[in-house]
Amino acid sequence: MIQYSNEGVGPFAASLLGKLNGSVIPKAVFFTLPSVALTILLRFFSDDVPDADWSNKAYERFWDGTTLLHQMWGEWFDSTSCLVAFSTVAMKTEPQAVSDFRHTLIRLMSLCHGSALDEIGQRTDDEEGYVLLDPAGLDQASLVYLVRCKDDSRLGFNRVEVIVHMIQTLVVQAQASGVLEIPPPILSRVFQTLSRGQVNLANCKKMVSTLYPFPLAQLTAVLLIVFAVLTPFHMSAVILNRYWACTFTAIPIAGSFALNYIARELEMPFGNDPNDLPLEDFQNHMNRSLLMLIRDESDHICKPSETCLRSYDEIKANMKTDRLYHFVDRQWYHGKRSRSKDGTIPLPGLLSGEAVVSRV
Repeated sequence: MIQYSNEGVGPFAASLLGKLNGSVIPKAVFFTLPSVALTILLRFFSDDVPDADWSNKAYERFWDGTTLLHQMWGEWFDSTSCLVAFSTVAMKTEPQAVSDFRHTLIRLMSLCHGSALDEIGQRTDDEEGYVLLDPAGLDQASLVYLVRCKDDSRLGFNRVEVIVHMIQTLVVQAQASGVLEIPPPILSRVFQTLSRGQVNLANCKKMVSTLYPFPLAQLTAVLLIVFAVLTPFHMSAVILNRYWACTFTAIPIAGSFALNYIARELEMPFGNDPNDLPLEDFQNHMNRSLLMLIRDESDHICKPSETCLRSYDEIKANMKTDRLYHFVDRQWYHGKRSRSKDGTIPLPGLLSGEAVVSRV
């Protein structure tokens, strides 16, 4: 019989941990080494091992989904903003043509973005659609074709692709008619941003059509069932107290199934479920941005004021942390507002002497 001392901090006594004679630890470690070696081989020397952690993959898809939606919105709005800016040059000579071009453009882009979200969210025409900017403002021939391209079984076209082509045709025609007096190499950037928006849409649709691989999903479900069945037997055998046995049975099973359900929620980030991405907010954001482009202020050309500091040292010495409305001249603003035709909304802190917090 091996004699040993219990002196020390519980089971961590040196005389207990340091003895090898009669210990079973070396034998256990010997049979553990092959498994450890296999783990090292799989995790550090192979990049092609499938990751069966459904939750991590689902979260990656969810994050990729919101990234692609923001990129799609950004690319399409950037192209629209550039086209509106390019048309500013012709505003003095052809104001009606420029106005027609801009109003057609924002309606097509709003419809394009809404139709893209319809595809991503898998909404049908029978369901309520996303908010659009006055689609009735488009001519009847265009509206009829946009309806037929998708609903007519003899055509079966993709509506987003049709709208993007309409926008490209509109741009080419505007450039030929003098509405867009911009050199072709610069104008080509618009076509590039339009195409990048379509690429982001295609990646979103790839996520919709490509689910988590069936064998891994099936194996996960089977293992969860086995885990739920065997855990009560194991806990009952190793824990004598019935209350603690129930507690340590419920926690891992509930946690495992909760992670599984979280993965199922996040795997498909587009739709109408509570945990899906807010597609309506994306469309509303796009509409607000497009409406900004048709206001008179969109043609405003910024210039320095009469009191503008032009010396490097003066500018550096007068850097401010005040909010923007602190620098607006009240007298100028009230005179401008009284002459405004569209009822300009008053800025905070300018109608009275009191300071109002503003977000710029």
